[in-house]
Parts: sequence; structure tokens; C-alpha cells
Amino acid sequence: MNMKCLKINYPKDKTYLVAVSGGPDSMALLNMLYSLKYKLVICHVNYHKRKESDFEEQELCKYAKERNIPVHVMDATTIKQEGNFQAWAREVRYEFFKKQYSIYHAEALFVAHQEDDLLETYLMQKRRKGIVSYYGIKEEGELLGMKILRPLLNFTKQELLDYCKRNQIFYSIDSSNLEDQYTRNKIRHQVVEKLDALKREELRNEINIQNQRLNEHFNKVELLLNKEEKNVDDFIKEDELTQDIFIYKYITKYLPFVSNKLSKSRIFEIKKILFSNKANSRILLYPPYYFVKSYNVFYISESINSTDYAYIINEPSILDTKEFYVDLTKDTSPLNIYSYSYPLTIRNVKRGDVVKFGDIYKKVNRILIDEKIPLEKRKKYPVIIDKNGDIVYIPLYRSINQKVIANKLSFVVK
Repeated sequence: MNMKCLKINYPKDKTYLVAVSGGPDSMALLNMLYSLKYKLVICHVNYHKRKESDFEEQELCKYAKERNIPVHVMDATTIKQEGNFQAWAREVRYEFFKKQYSIYHAEALFVAHQEDDLLETYLMQKRRKGIVSYYGIKEEGELLGMKILRPLLNFTKQELLDYCKRNQIFYSIDSSNLEDQYTRNKIRHQVVEKLDALKREELRNEINIQNQRLNEHFNKVELLLNKEEKNVDDFIKEDELTQDIFIYKYITKYLPFVSNKLSKSRIFEIKKILFSNKANSRILLYPPYYFVKSYNVFYISESINSTDYAYIINEPSILDTKEFYVDLTKDTSPLNIYSYSYPLTIRNVKRGDVVKFGDIYKKVNRILIDEKIPLEKRKKYPVIIDKNGDIVYIPLYRSINQKVIANKLSFVVK
């Protein structure tokens, strides 16, 4: 065999885990690493889904014993299966790896993904047309705090089979991989296995080009993400792919658990909100979290069952609440608040609230809309009410005069 496996150059005084299924890919990787004298710990998961599973486990343990390599086997039947088998199996597998990783203080976990896996993954990504952070499979990655190393991405499935045969290394063929029950298997048998060397090279070059383009979009997205205020105008200036990636990254940054629920259609619905002429809109992401557009900004908000609050103030004092801060010990005469105005009530705006300006009354909600107060903030916006039940002050900041009054009282709406 050629010397491609010798290109790896990781510290040999460290301990490494190797994920070994018993198939030709992982057995070839295991034997290559052993031949290079790496300090290894074998991790194997037995799902007991096939009749040959126990035999594979026995042969793997035999291989490990002959070479004095520690081996840890997990019986997956001890964990209840939930949902899609492949997704569940992957979760179980990597949680097991993580446990051993911590016990051995491992440097990294070796995984036997090879060129066929790389090409299959890319073709599946193209078919799904979803948002991806990387096309194909990375040689080095991170998962659950583990460094993941994939040194076989330049090897074909056939090359690894030939390696096992030539070196008389035991391996087992997973019979489920021969069926076309799963999309990946269909792509493997109907497309990837029929590619010649030239087509494989062309596809790998295509993957590299796509990742270079993707990286340019991610650089743009990072600039947008680093801005404290997310601005609608900044967003709509970007190209479509940058917009899609931004929405995906922005949402999953704050709500990582929705990453596998954030479909292309949901991203499209969010973009419709941002491009619409409506000043205020929102869409449910995952209860209780909403994506909110308010005028020219947007953000993620957690809905609150009740925004109602009320504070009774019997004499001039300082209030520092979760909703606002105000110092009523200062001169409050510009607000028409005097000693005989007490007790005051500071509460959130209610539907139907009005405030008197000269001889006319204005709806408070209308004032807040005109002031471009975001929808979510309007629900809990404070008003000061005197002992007669009249609204005497609303903290506004748009005009210079309003700012002066608010600053005199140090009135801050949180």
C-alpha cells in the first residue's frame, strides 16, 4: 500500500481513542495507527441489531488482546432507543466516546471516515439544499469537547479493503450497508461507487471551491453577528446565501438546541418578515422563543406569560426594579408631580390608557408607536400615575426636551 497513512504527525506520547465498528475502514485505521506505534484505546459499540454483532465484538477483542491494546465495549441495548435509529445510535456512540475520553484524558478521537464518506456527505448536502457550516467532512473537528481526527479522507473504500486483505486484518461487512433503505446508501451504491478516479478528483476540487466560497460568506456573517444591534437595512443589503447563513448562525448561537429544527422553509419565513413593510412582526422559533422584528431592528425574545407589574410609592424615593430605574427625590415639578400627588403608582401600560396634553387626550400606545418603541418593550413600558388615577408622566427620549426630563430623574427603562 502507498504511504498516505504516514502523513499523520500527532504527538506519540499522548493517548488516543479509536472508534472501531469492526468494518474494513475502522480496522484498517486501527492497524495503521498501531503500526505507527500510537498509544491507543479502542472504543466499540454493539447495537445487537445484526446476528454477526457478537462475533465482530469477539474478533475485535481478540485483535486488541494480541496487541495489548485496551478495549472498551458498550452494550447499546442498555439504553432505550428513541426516534430515528441512526440519529439515536450516533448520540449513544459519541456519549460513550466522551465518557472514555474523559477517563483517559485523551488527546483526540480517531474516526475512520474515508473518501467515499466525504463524497457521499457532499452529495447529500447538495440534495438537501440546507444551510451547512462546511461541505463534506473536515479532517479535524470538535464534538462534545473532543478533538476529532479523520486521517483517512484520502483513501477510498476499496483501498482500505485491499489493505485489510493484504495485511490479513479481520473485518466484517455490515449487511445493512448493502441495502438501499437509507438515502446515504442509495447515493453510495448508485453514484459514488460508480465514480472513476478522474470524477472523484473533480468532485473533491468542487468541494474545495465550495468551501472557499462558503468561508467568504461566513466572514461577512461574522461582521454582522459582531454588531451589537441587528439592523434590518444591513441585513437586506447582503446576498441571499449570506442572509441564510446569518439567520442560521444568529438563531443557533442563542438557541443551539433548534439547529436541527431550523429548516430552509423556516429561514424563508423569517426573511419574509425582515423584507416586509410591517413595522412589527414576530415568528415562533421554539416555545417560548420568538424571532422579533421591530421597526429597523430584530432580535430573539423569550415570551413572558405576564408583563403586568405595579409599584406603589408613598413618598419621594429611588426605585430600582427589573423594569426601570427612577429617582423621584429630585425636582419632579416638570412632571406635574408634587407632594400632594402621592401615593404614586408606576405600572406597565394598559390597553385604553390615555394621557392629557393641554386640552386633548392621546392614547399612550399610539404615543409609543410614534416614538418607535419596540413591540415587546411597549407591553411592559412604565407610566407614572398620581393619586387621582391620571397618567402624569411617560418616560420618552426622542426629543431633546424629553431626554432632559428623563435625565433629571435618571429614568431608565430596562
